[in-house]
This record gives sequence, structure tokens and C-alpha cells, in this order.
Amino acid sequence: MNDYSGASEQKPKNQTLLIFLALFGFAPLLAQFFFNLWQFDTYQFFPLALAGAVALILRAAREVDRPLTPGSFWVPLLIIPPALLLLAFASLVWSPWMAAFSFLLMSFGVLWQFGGWRLVKYFLPGWFVLLTVLPPPLKLDERFALLLQGWAVAGSSRILDFLLIPHERTGLIIEIPGMRLLVEEACSGINSILFMTFVCVFYAMWRRRSALFTVVLYIFTIGCVLVGNLVRIVSGAWAFHQFQVEILTGWKHEAIGLTLTATYIGLIILAERFMRFPGSYCGDDASDIAPPQEPLLKSINLGLGFKFLTILLVCLGLVQLVRGWDFHTQREGAKKVNTTDFNGTALFTLPPEIDGWKLVGEPKPQSKTAAYEDGVHSHIWKLQKDGMQAIVSLDYPFFGYHDVTVCYRNSGWTVSESKLLQASAENGLISNMQVLLAREGGLKAMLFYSTVDERGIWLEDSPDRSAYNKEGQPLQEGNLFERLLSRLRLVPIANESYDMAVNFRIQTLAAARGGLSTAQKRDLEKLFQKVRLILSEQFIMASPTPVPTPSATPFDFEPLPTNSPDPTARAIREAREASAEATPEDPTKKAIQAAKQEALDAEKAEAEAKKQGQPKKETQPK
Repeated sequence: MNDYSGASEQKPKNQTLLIFLALFGFAPLLAQFFFNLWQFDTYQFFPLALAGAVALILRAAREVDRPLTPGSFWVPLLIIPPALLLLAFASLVWSPWMAAFSFLLMSFGVLWQFGGWRLVKYFLPGWFVLLTVLPPPLKLDERFALLLQGWAVAGSSRILDFLLIPHERTGLIIEIPGMRLLVEEACSGINSILFMTFVCVFYAMWRRRSALFTVVLYIFTIGCVLVGNLVRIVSGAWAFHQFQVEILTGWKHEAIGLTLTATYIGLIILAERFMRFPGSYCGDDASDIAPPQEPLLKSINLGLGFKFLTILLVCLGLVQLVRGWDFHTQREGAKKVNTTDFNGTALFTLPPEIDGWKLVGEPKPQSKTAAYEDGVHSHIWKLQKDGMQAIVSLDYPFFGYHDVTVCYRNSGWTVSESKLLQASAENGLISNMQVLLAREGGLKAMLFYSTVDERGIWLEDSPDRSAYNKEGQPLQEGNLFERLLSRLRLVPIANESYDMAVNFRIQTLAAARGGLSTAQKRDLEKLFQKVRLILSEQFIMASPTPVPTPSATPFDFEPLPTNSPDPTARAIREAREASAEATPEDPTKKAIQAAKQEALDAEKAEAEAKKQGQPKKETQPK
């Protein structure tokens, strides 16, 4: 009897160890997945989602009916092998998103294997909550956000018309006299849609509501967020129009956001309490269920099949550790940009004059938190030449390639032509995009931009990471099939580790009524090429290892090599030499150099005289 009792007590410990070993097969990639998720402010609620999922899982483990009856074998057979293959592929190419999706699939299949649908339905609430922190593929969340922003600005414009507040709507911008409101920034409640999705799903699952009721409650939640954003935008425009008070910036903006979030949560609770229809509840209330005495692990038999699966998962976990270290070391070794210094505080400069273009005012650093961009920082300069004004911008960081024309469309511009200018001697051996833009009122603009990653590689026509086809059309902005092919093309195979590389963009824009003349376009393109090299020289280093010097700054790097095969380094070197030739020599510096040279000549003459036994010549400094 004692032996049986001891074996019975040992069983949960052994099974717990097996489960932890199985989880190890996902641990490295899941850790990277959540680290990546934290880079985006729209998903930084995920710790709350994990805590909510754990609470639901613990409740399910306490309440599930015993004994368990294994489910039919064909469901795990259709789910577990594909999930395992997906995890193996994710381990080889180091794809955290694939690993997270594989974990959700495999957990569903394993639960079905142990207890069939009866066990799965208890754990499904926690599974749904975990699903809220898995970003949809192919940037579908970004497209959904843009759709919601379009609805918000259209609705706000109609309400402002009703309130007789003069305004002009252009893209995602609403302009009233003295105020320019960018809905993407001021309407940050759009970002809260993901957080409210988690709140809605968790509360409905905790209250044991059915799937149909959860869908109805979620539609109600989306409606509340949309109405809240209409209130935010309209109240901000009304307050400025009536009292010249800005409430959409600073602490007032944050306070309004917190108030609206609390209101949404309160409305969800009230709606859940008052909405009742047949079949809206799933299961009984928690107070009617007596918790079973036997631990769940004692009711589960982790047989030979699960042990074999655990061995495979442990092997994949070890593969992930090796691949993760390999990716990390190769990425760090390939870096030519010290990305840790790009937090908005880095200083970049342009000379007062570039080929007749004169700098106007001080550079204007900007920091913004827009939907699905990780706190993008921008440094903006304005330059003028012969009555034409150009705007130069350095934007960073971007995780993955970002098509800047999307932002211009949101600002009311239409793209009339987009052309890829491949690297050549004429454009400094660096590829770039040339875009023609148009706007109401006959305003036309020309835009040049180039994107460089942390390796110092310019991406517009990079063979392995190009975001454009031969016609210059963005692959990532096409239909779902084209975007899927583009995404698969960027999967890092073999020893590449650049799938999560950080990107930086340099752009130049000028606009005029009726468009720019041919000469103005040529001047703008030359300006873009010059400022691109001047700015990139300030943050792209020739060697991944900085040279330690007593007065080193984050951007003091090793001098560029003379015979560098890297087109970036060669173009920067040529620009540096051209700049040195064009800069007038400082007379003081010239006199010092002449004195030093004369002293060296005197030392040489003295050495020659001693060598030949001749008396030393007296020299007088000039």
C-alpha cells in the first residue's frame, strides 16, 4: 500500500517534469517573440494577457470533470505533426511568430489527445486570450487600423460640419484655422483597440459566456472605441476652435485616453450584465462547481507518444539555442550602425549651404508614436534655393521595411508615379525611389527616399530584401498572395540573420503649384544624393567595431578604408573628399601646418649635416 501511495505521489512530479521539458522546445523562440512584441507599444499589454490566460487555465485545471477520456486519434494526427514541422522550420529560420502559432496549434492537439472535446472546452477560454497577443500575419492589423482611422476621420468631419466648425479634411488630417490635427497621432485610441480586444475576450471568458455572445460583445466593444475616438477628435477640435486650448497633446491627451479606456471597460461590464439571450452562457457559474480533490495531472496519462514528442521538442529547443546564438552573433558582427544610440537623442547635422541650398532655421527633431510604428524618431531640415523649398528627413527605427508612400496617402497625397532608380554612378552607387505626388489645388511634389539597414546595405534594390518589383511597385502592399510571396522571400535561410534588422530612411521632398520644372527636379535629386551621403556618414561606420578614443562619441567610428568594395563606404568617401576640396582652407591651420613642416625640414637638414660632418645651418622661423 505504501509503495502504491509513493508511486501515486511521484506521478504528478514526473509528469510535471515532462511538461516542462516539452515547453522547453518552445521557450527560446517564445522568449524572442515576446521580446519583439514589447518593441511595439500597441502590444505592450501582453503581460496582462498572459496573466489572464494563466488565471483561466488554472481555473480550468481545477474544474474539469474527472476521469478524462482520450479523444479520437484523428484530430491530434491532423494537428500535432504539422505543428511540429512548423516549429522545426521556425527553429531553423529563427521565426518567433511561427513558433508562437505552432505552440497554440500543438496545445490544442495535445489537450484533445488527453481528454477530447470535454477537456479542450475547459481550456479554450485561456487559449482565446493567448490568441489576442498573436499579431495577424502580413500586417493585417495595420490595414485594420488604417481602416478604423479612415472611419474616424470621416465621422469626425461630418460631426464638425454639424457643429459649424470650419475645417478641411485631407486624408487622415483635419485642419481648422490655427490647428492641424493628424488623426493617426491624436487619435491614439485606435491603438487601444487591441487592448480592448483582450479585455473583452478575457471578461467574456471569465464570465463563461458563449462564443456567440463574445462575438456580439466584441462588436459592441469596437463600436465603443470608434465612438470614443470621434469624441476625442471632435472635442479637441471644438476646444481649440472655441477657446484656443489644445487638449490632444501632453498630459491632457494622456488623461483623456485613460478616461476613455476606463469608460470602455465599464461599458463592457454593463453590457455583459444586461445582455442575455438563450445560449449566451457556456457552462455553470463557478459558485455551483465544487473543485475536485484529485490534481489534474493524476488524471492524465502521459504515455509513450507524449514522451516521444517531448524528446523531439527538447531536440528542437536545443536547435533553437544554437540558432539563436548563431543569429545573434552574426547580426552583431554584421552591424554597421550602433542602434542602441538611436533613441531620439542622437544629433545629426547638415552644413549651412549645400550646392546653393541654404539651411532655414534650426533642425527640428520629432518623436511620435503612431499606429504600428515603434516610436519613430524624425530629424527634419528645411532648405531653400531660388524660391524653392525642400524638406529633408531622417527617420528611424523601422522594424521591417516601411513603405513611406502609405504615410503620404494618409496625409492627402495621391501617388501618380513611383519609379525605382537602381544604383549607378549617377546616383552615388546607391539605389533610391523617385515618387511623383499630387494634391488638390494643383499642388504637385517630387519625393526621393532611400532605406538603409543596420548592416549599411541600401534596401530599395537589394537582391535579398527588395520590397519592390522591377517596375518599382511595392510588393508588400499588393494583394494577399503578392504579400505572402514577398514575406516568404524575406525568410532568413542558412546563415542569414537579418529578418529582424532595424532600418533607417532618408527622404527629400519639394512641392510647387503645377509641379517642379526639369531644372528644379535635377537640383532636388542632387540635393538628395548629397544629404543622403552627409547624413549616412554620421551613423554608418565602416567597421562593426568602433575605435576606442578618449573623446569618442556614439558616432565616432573607424575611418573608411581607401579600397573598400562596399558602395556605401566608397560613396561616402568620395563625398568626404569632394567636401574637403570644396571647403576653403583655414589660414590659421595652414600657418600651423607650414610651421610644422618647416621644423621637420630643419631637423632633416641638421641630421644630414651631422652625418656629413658639416656645421649646422641656422634657420629662422618665418
